[in-house]
Amino acid sequence: MTNILNKKEIPVVFAVDDNYAPFLSVALNSILTNLNINYFLKVYVLNTGLSKYNEEKIKLLAEEFSQDVDVEYVDVTEKLNGLHDKMHVRDYYTTAIYYRIFIPSLFPEYDKIIYIDCDIVMLTDISTLYNVDLKDNIVAAVHEEAMSSYDCFGKYSEDFLDVPKMDYFNSGLLVINTKEYKKQKIEEKFIELMHAHKFEVAPDQDYLNVLLKGKVKLLDIGWNKTPIPEKEFDDNDLKVVHYKLNFKPWHYKGVRYEDYFWKYANNTPFINDLLSIRDNYTNEEKQRDEVAFSNLKQMA
Repeated sequence: MTNILNKKEIPVVFAVDDNYAPFLSVALNSILTNLNINYFLKVYVLNTGLSKYNEEKIKLLAEEFSQDVDVEYVDVTEKLNGLHDKMHVRDYYTTAIYYRIFIPSLFPEYDKIIYIDCDIVMLTDISTLYNVDLKDNIVAAVHEEAMSSYDCFGKYSEDFLDVPKMDYFNSGLLVINTKEYKKQKIEEKFIELMHAHKFEVAPDQDYLNVLLKGKVKLLDIGWNKTPIPEKEFDDNDLKVVHYKLNFKPWHYKGVRYEDYFWKYANNTPFINDLLSIRDNYTNEEKQRDEVAFSNLKQMA
């Protein structure tokens, strides 16, 4: 597709609630700042209701890039009817993690679409990601580093999910082959599996890894890099930083790659909100994070 400026369109989907709206603005700012001038971003924000405060602030950011982006809010409340009791969540997760499974049926006009979590920054041109050749794979994604960094998670992937740990992918960045996704009835199979089994370690991600096994084009780690401090990595290959697990610069100082987050946060209408979140994050909350991560490893 092209828009009125004859730019090629890239459809990008986010899933948010009010808690994650500030991080959406950072992610969006980083993507638009590095966008190739020949492309236009069509952004769909999946939600079940956002405050006017958050919508207006995201609108302010989008207006700064008015020639490059159009933001549309998509309410997925009806899609979730009858599923809430099966949507297991833990810790800081909300049911927003499940919205991504509906993307191909929500946007049938696209043959390919990008899904990205809000807690990322992109340091390169997103069109390079969009133009990845999927062939007959259902998604392109990146290996989940937790599976190869912590033995308990790798064992969980291989022994419980029957997915080789190096094939297990993170669902926070997906290039989706929507035609193949629908052809293989992944949405229907996801809901069936969700009713049959309760995966608790990485809820939506576990289901997708089981269902898409052998149908994933694995991209290099630089496209979805976790800021694990002790993990060796050539930063010249860094394209996307994903601030997941306990590596969140809005909660902790000294997080690997935190400078990138604050670089793009500083140019958003949410900067004061984000600084307030960081500066008011208590020791009790930090201790709770440690306990939660320890419990997660024990669960695995």
